[in-house]
Amino acid sequence: MTAPQPADSSMPEPAPRRTRDGAVLIGPTILARYRPGALIGLPLISVLLSPFAAAGLQQWRAGRVRAGHDTLLEQLLAPAAVQLLLGAVLLWALFALWAIVPLLLTHRVIRLDETAASLELRKGLRTTDRAALADVDHAVGEPERGSMALIGLRGRGDDGSGTLRQWIVPEVGWDAASFDGLRVLQAAAGLRPAPPRRELVRENRRRRVAASNRELAERLGMPWRSEYEHDELAFRAEFDRVRRVLGGKERPRPGDPGRQ
Repeated sequence: MTAPQPADSSMPEPAPRRTRDGAVLIGPTILARYRPGALIGLPLISVLLSPFAAAGLQQWRAGRVRAGHDTLLEQLLAPAAVQLLLGAVLLWALFALWAIVPLLLTHRVIRLDETAASLELRKGLRTTDRAALADVDHAVGEPERGSMALIGLRGRGDDGSGTLRQWIVPEVGWDAASFDGLRVLQAAAGLRPAPPRRELVRENRRRRVAASNRELAERLGMPWRSEYEHDELAFRAEFDRVRRVLGGKERPRPGDPGRQ
């Protein structure tokens, strides 16, 4: 097995999620993926659909009252505001229960036991594959949400050679802790650890912005300078000036589009 790569002293130490027994989790937990939708997305949907649930509660209460029931429950449900609020809560509870089912069935994560130097691939609530840390050939992943990690594992043949199989971990860039699990695996397997997720996301954004600015510059015939790759404010200032020149609102300078 290759010796673990020393961590760059300028990089912060990875802070991955761990199980109760100390195993490192590579990828997000079910709770990490479930929480944003359950606490933000589903409540908004429930509020929008609450009038339909409130209408159902109103019909249910009316039926109870016609049947001669006049308990505290019927009295509490009399105001329309209470019906709307309770309808939204009931819808949220229903949607929250429904949303967690596909996560439980399809969730995929890797557990790294650093003490035993072993890996487990978990799908849903069961373990579907195991491997030794020494079998890791490569471990790569993107830091953005929606990306995945690819873990290449060497097979074990009688002659020492083997085929390569691959594990896939969805949403490894879900958050910093999920990506830090991959960084820990890379270091433990003797590979060069990736930079922290925050730095990679910032660099990816810079590249996207630079590519967009370069396209805008090409449309205007504006010369591209190397400083624009890292200084968006400098590009915007020059871009606005060139636009004013092309619009006849400012005198051109040597090198401007349309001027020799």
